[in-house]
This record gives sequence, structure tokens and C-alpha cells, in this order.
Amino acid sequence: MKVAVTWELCGYVDIPYATTMKEAMDVFNQESDYIKLPSEAEYVDGSFRLTTEDVDEMKAMCNN
Repeated sequence: MKVAVTWELCGYVDIPYATTMKEAMDVFNQESDYIKLPSEAEYVDGSFRLTTEDVDEMKAMCNN
């Protein structure tokens, strides 16, 4: 039997044309769909978990 799992990674991306942290954060929030994922990242401790706690949703996700 398989279950869907999720975990988090933390990395960094450059926002080269931002001049302040606020501007960089705003640009990221507006353009995150177009920014590549970081090539280097680290696992966030404690983030490994089931993707859902709902049995029916898990069954649908895993075709069980």
C-alpha cells in the first residue's frame, strides 16, 4: 500500500533588480510562478508528513 507524502526544502533565489528587501519580497510574490526553483536546497527538519490526513482523499491520490 502506498501513501502520498510531502516534505519541504529551503533554498535561495536571486532577485537581481530589487534594491531593497521589501522590493525583492514584493517581486517574488508577484513573479514566483516564473522564478526557477533553487538548484541547491536543504531539507526542512520535521517537515516529512502525509500529504493529507483524509482517508478518502488519500485513496483518490494513490489510486487505492
